[in-house]
Amino acid sequence: MIDFIILGMVQNEALTGYDIKKWIETGIGNFYKASYGNLYPALKRLTDKEFVTMEEQPQGGREKKYYKATELGKNAFMEWLSLPFDFTLGAPALLAKIYFFGQLPESVRSQQLQEYEIYYRQSLRKLRAIEKSLASEEVETDYFMQSTLYFGIRNTQTAIEWFKHIKEQKPFSEFVNEDNE
Repeated sequence: MIDFIILGMVQNEALTGYDIKKWIETGIGNFYKASYGNLYPALKRLTDKEFVTMEEQPQGGREKKYYKATELGKNAFMEWLSLPFDFTLGAPALLAKIYFFGQLPESVRSQQLQEYEIYYRQSLRKLRAIEKSLASEEVETDYFMQSTLYFGIRNTQTAIEWFKHIKEQKPFSEFVNEDNE
């Protein structure tokens, strides 16, 4: 995942490893974490695959390495961005991918968001079935164990609402409820 995040960030401008790390922290850091320990090996992989170029430039008495996507890298990134999502990767990976959806044609973006919404609706049905089976059992379920089920139900409901909202590109103020802060 880190490889494609980097490719997304160096599409149009050359950035240093430090710049990329800061962009991750400020752009997607609330749901995706990257360390220098996985960032620099990824930059090396991308350079070896010729997905990015690296150019050293003097700055402040030392050489800084700047990375920029090549056409090969841009194509690989767009191919990844256009592919259906692998839900086994989890929500942080899904959000990292959606972060770059502005670079997709509207038709591809809309189709993917529709598929995500369908997946989450199916997940909600499964969670509701578990809820129903727990209610019918005579064995008392631990409150805190059951609370995680309701957390999953609420998060899934919110994800479905969010997918519909961003598919239509409605104002964020219509989605965010500030009463719960």
